[in-house]
Parts: sequence; C-alpha cells; structure tokens
Amino acid sequence: MTNQGSVLIVDDDHRLRTTLTDILTFKNFSITSVGTGQEALRAVQEKPVDVALIDLRLEDMPGIELLRRIKETNPGIECIMLTGYETLDTARAALRLGAADYLNKPFDVFAIREVIEKCLARRQQKRQTVVTLDSLKKMNEDLAQELAQTNRQVTAGVISAGVVHEMNNPLSIIAGYTQMLARDLTALETGKPAAAQQLQQRLGNIQREIERCKEIAKRFLSFSRVRQSEPGWVEAAKLVEDAASLVKAHPANRGLELSHHCDDPALKCKAHAAEVLQIVLNLGVNAVQAMDGKGKLHFSADRADFGPASPAYRAREYNPQQPFMHVAVQDSGCGISPENLPKIFQPYFTTKSQGTGLGLAIICELINQNRGAIEVESEVGKGTTFHIYLPVGA
Repeated sequence: MTNQGSVLIVDDDHRLRTTLTDILTFKNFSITSVGTGQEALRAVQEKPVDVALIDLRLEDMPGIELLRRIKETNPGIECIMLTGYETLDTARAALRLGAADYLNKPFDVFAIREVIEKCLARRQQKRQTVVTLDSLKKMNEDLAQELAQTNRQVTAGVISAGVVHEMNNPLSIIAGYTQMLARDLTALETGKPAAAQQLQQRLGNIQREIERCKEIAKRFLSFSRVRQSEPGWVEAAKLVEDAASLVKAHPANRGLELSHHCDDPALKCKAHAAEVLQIVLNLGVNAVQAMDGKGKLHFSADRADFGPASPAYRAREYNPQQPFMHVAVQDSGCGISPENLPKIFQPYFTTKSQGTGLGLAIICELINQNRGAIEVESEVGKGTTFHIYLPVGA
C-alpha cells in the first residue's frame, strides 16, 4: 500500500505519541513523532509534512508559538491543536494563526482519524490548486508571448505598405540620376571636360539614396524579426529614431509633425531589441490613431538614476533603485479622461469603436519580459505622455 500522507505528532507525553502512532499507522499514514517544539521545527524543515498534531503545552515552548513558527516555515501544513486545557483565548489564537482544528483530550479514535483525513484531503486540494495555477500561469505567459508576436506581425504588415512608399522616393531619385548618368557618359565620350565631375556627383547622390533605402529596410526588419532567445544591447538614440521612422511610414500618418531626441548618444540598455521597439512603436501608433493621423508626436530618451516607486505597471522583477533608460512618447492629442486613466492597462478595456483593448496589455507583457515599468501622464485637451523605464544593466 502507498502512503496516504505524512503526519507529524508533537507531544511531550511519550505514551500518547505511541498511541497516536499506532492509530494512524493502521490507516497507512507516514508518521513522525517528536516530543519538543525544536524537534518539530527540524522535522518540518527536513522532510515533507502534510498534517501536524500539536499539543498546546510543550516543555520547551507553547504549542501556539510552535504553530506560528510552523506556519511561517510552511503555510500549507495543516495543523491540529491537541489540549486537555482548552480556553476560549487559546482557541481563538490557534484559529487566528491558521489552525485547521482544535481537539480536546481525551479524544475519540475515529474522530481524530476523520479530522486528519479531512486535513489531508484539503492539503491535496491545495497542492492540486497550486499545480493548476502554475499551469495556467505558464499557459497565460505562452499566450501573451504569442499574442505579442502576432501583434508585431500585424503591425509589420500594416507598416510594410508605408515602407514601400518611403522607398519609392529614393528609388525615384536613383532612377532619375541613372538617366542623367547615361547622358553624362555620352558627354564624356565626346570629350566634354565637365562631364567627369558631373558623373562623380551623380554617383555620390545615387550611393546616398541607396544607403537611405538600406536604412529604411534595416529599421523595418529590426522590428519584424522573431524574438531572440538572449537579450542584447539596445541603443537609445537608434531606438527613438527607428520608432519615429516607422511611425512616419504608417498608413495612419496623415500629416504628423514627428520628432525625436536622445540626450545621451551612448545610452543603451540590455533587453530584447525587437520587443523594446515594439513597445515604443505601439505607443506611437496608438497616439497617431488617437490624433486621427495629425498632430505632434515626439520620441525622447534619456538616463534616469532611478525609476518610479509606484508606476502604473511594473514587471515582476522591477527594481526602482537602479539606473534606467527612460523613453518618453509624447503626443498632442485629446488626452485620457481621469476616470479612464486607471483602466487603460486592463485587458479588453478600450474607448475605440473598433478596438480590442489588448494593445496596452501586450505592451505590459513586453515590459514584464524586459524587467521594466511604464508610467502615464495625461491631460484632457492637451495630450498624453507614456514613460517607459528599462534597466540599463543586464
């Protein structure tokens, strides 16, 4: 037969411990029997214990004190208090400290078995609940990552049309200079001295526009690529410049006044570059949509010696007492009403008629994965600023 559970008996009466051991061994429980509180504390640290039977009066410490210390060591252990000297105060104290039950001596054999079996069943339910919650937590994290990746792919699909449009300008310039080069080559063949200088200028202009195309493509690919397993260094200046360029290419842009600034060109942080760009870009696109494609949008980055103590959202591993890369996304839109401001990071909350309410929830998940925090300031009629804090170190 397999053990049905582990029981710790704590009583300074050796005969009572022997009797209880015999009673419970019959039910195939795994039994540990000790006579002092210190032995009991060592036992719960050295081996698994499901249920503890604790005498209220022990030689080295009160049973209530042992109950408190056991609960501090392992809150999941079900504790049953045994006493021949019951008082209302001790009963209240035991229940307040989390005792599962309170039995008077002498006790009925069948009654104590029944109480222990109920405690073991409750202990098993708690364990199963923890396993289920851990499983749900892992599933939620996997879904959040998948949703963030899907969001990046959708945004990349929308922006790709704008990227093609952005590339059309330098490509048109390249095509024009190519036609001029053909004339320059003809002139060069006929011996005109000015043709060589013009040829060099045309080639320089073509090379500059090719580099422009490459930079546009590079920014787009840095955003749309799959998440890397290990974080790398994210440069603040490049981050705000890339975000501004990609927002400029977004189809919702209908005359935005875009700008970006970084106080420290050498500032960088250890994070997943594509995810950080996704955070800043999503906030920028949200601002563009809120302003109906027109208005002012400014991306900035600087160093913060510490983060906000109580931000609107913080990662589980967020520590405000460290240096951060601080990125701000500031718009001149309509602002967020005071009653909606506390709700904006809640999943499915949206004020848009076609919105899903998942945009800022995705941002929060990405903030969490990169150990950061986010804060928001808004004034109705004047605009909104989102502040992102990402730890500088690894």
